[in-house]
Amino acid sequence: MGIFKYFSHFFVVTAKVLMLVFVTLTVINCVAHKHTAESKRYYEELSSKEKMELLTEHNKWRSQVGVPSLRWSSEMEDLAQDWAYKLSRTYGCRMIHRASSYGENIFWANYPVKAQYVVEYWAQERFYYDYTSNSCKLGKECRHYTQIIWGETQEVGCGRALCKGGEEIWVCNYNPAGNIKGKKPY
Repeated sequence: MGIFKYFSHFFVVTAKVLMLVFVTLTVINCVAHKHTAESKRYYEELSSKEKMELLTEHNKWRSQVGVPSLRWSSEMEDLAQDWAYKLSRTYGCRMIHRASSYGENIFWANYPVKAQYVVEYWAQERFYYDYTSNSCKLGKECRHYTQIIWGETQEVGCGRALCKGGEEIWVCNYNPAGNIKGKKPY
């Protein structure tokens, strides 16, 4: 009986060790899979075509008021992409502006949008901007538009991230910043 008891104990311990190894490997695999899925879920780099559309659309509105065209900035793009990602991951996709010396426009949608639409959406605020008084109509927003057409701004870069519910958050940063209090955009 002693040998039977010894082998029985050996098999029980071996089974427990194997079960522990199996559970550990399963957990590690699940965590690795979750991380990969989340990374793909939240990060969506802009294509070259989308970057060109964003730049073209900005410059379309700038040309209408006679200010120089913007150029694409990799530095502004990196800054915008980083903030879009943080908004999606850390802030639940709320539109919160970063404390920065650069200008910034943020856009949120609960459906997929094209790059051109993002800038067009901001530019629609032109109907609420009064150049003579250099102000927005009462109760309306127009500073996204004035940032787009700010004459002293020379560079733009944008980024996009996806949110848990499939929403998109877009950020564009501008150098130098516009919307300086008491100053007209051009």
